[in-house]
Amino acid sequence: MATRRKNTRSSKSSSGGGSTLFGVIIGLILGLAAAALVAFYITKAPMPFNDKASRAAPNVLLPEVRDAPDPNIGLYPRPSSSANGQPDSLSPVAPAGGTRRDEDVLGELIATLPEAAKPPVVAAPSASQPAASAPTATNNSEPKQLAMIPPPAPPKAAASQRYFLQAGAFRSANDADATKARILMLGLPAEVQIAEVNGTTLNRVRVGPFNGLDAMNQARITLGNEQIATSVVRQP
Repeated sequence: MATRRKNTRSSKSSSGGGSTLFGVIIGLILGLAAAALVAFYITKAPMPFNDKASRAAPNVLLPEVRDAPDPNIGLYPRPSSSANGQPDSLSPVAPAGGTRRDEDVLGELIATLPEAAKPPVVAAPSASQPAASAPTATNNSEPKQLAMIPPPAPPKAAASQRYFLQAGAFRSANDADATKARILMLGLPAEVQIAEVNGTTLNRVRVGPFNGLDAMNQARITLGNEQIATSVVRQP
């Protein structure tokens, strides 16, 4: 009896283990099939974003050039009716009687005007009157008179002026001499002039003289490069 119970238990355990393994295998097969179906659906189904980019542009048939309308058709002259055998319509010509009637009315108005208001009648020159002779004598004498007129004198040259550059006015003679020494080292002529201004003695350092503006401007540039401020002084 004991051996029978053991055999039944072992058979039950083996049958239970076999059914569990079979269920696992079936589950794996079903899972793989479901995954394959999902992958196939994803690869074959159109994506909402990729489909727009991959969609080919619609083919639009363009009209041929010979069938296209001419854009300059409005600029061409229209054919006249005479080309079709019909005469062109002529504008009505005003009758000549209208101008004559206007002349008659104008003549009547002139006749009604007083004598003072009538325009003076200019008499045509008769052929018997001799034409006025040109004054040849005066015309011939004009070149001689023009030749006798002396040419205008050239303008007088402006009086030559001299220019100085004032490098400062110092109360101390030592400061004036120091500035003068700096200018002399630059190769420019300089001197110190003493002047009384409102009872105060000033020592003016002047550079020059210069006979032209070009030389003065060149000297002023040289002094400016050495940080020496100057002002222009002009003397006749």
